[in-house]
Amino acid sequence: MRFATARQAWHDAYDSPTAESDYEAMVAGKTDRSRTRRQTYDTITDDEGRVIASARVPTTYAVETRVGRGSSARIMDACEKGMVQSVIGKIRQRDPLAYCWGMAAYAPPASRVTERAALLQHLMTEFDTWGEPHDRTKVGQLAVFCIQACALRDVNGRHVDLRQARIILAVDKAEWDRDWVRVWRRLQRRLDPLPGRALGPVAELVEDYQERCRAQK
Repeated sequence: MRFATARQAWHDAYDSPTAESDYEAMVAGKTDRSRTRRQTYDTITDDEGRVIASARVPTTYAVETRVGRGSSARIMDACEKGMVQSVIGKIRQRDPLAYCWGMAAYAPPASRVTERAALLQHLMTEFDTWGEPHDRTKVGQLAVFCIQACALRDVNGRHVDLRQARIILAVDKAEWDRDWVRVWRRLQRRLDPLPGRALGPVAELVEDYQERCRAQK
């Protein structure tokens, strides 16, 4: 493992089977996974058994940093991962939402179900305070897509295709513009601060580590 960016450091810190278990403290809901012949779906329910959303699990790919096969390289790799995980552990304590975003967006495997469920629970709790007349199940489906699309935009710079959102809701562009675009923007605004809050402390570690490595050359 070598520190290049905060996102890469977060990903590589959890690239082994010994990565810590998913974060479960924030969400009271339950997540069930079903698999069709070609696609996996997550069905998320609240503590009363009501279905919040059912959506496809996105397929993403990440490039793992390769390290040397020697024992010294493996020890160094483990130490570097421990440094990053220590910082992330502090984020988990101080800012649970930012931690959930980081694990859902940056850490392998891509399908961090529990962290995404915590983010969804946060968005749905926010929605319940808005007094919007929209169907809660549809809003949950839109929120799931919002989390997935914003994560891909954060990691890969991928443009959010709102046509997919309209397909999920089964609405045309006119109905989207009239009834749903405001809800979408409010959901997105709730997620926009999370990457900075998650990556800030890790970026500080990466910068400090790079400076120390340059000083030793």
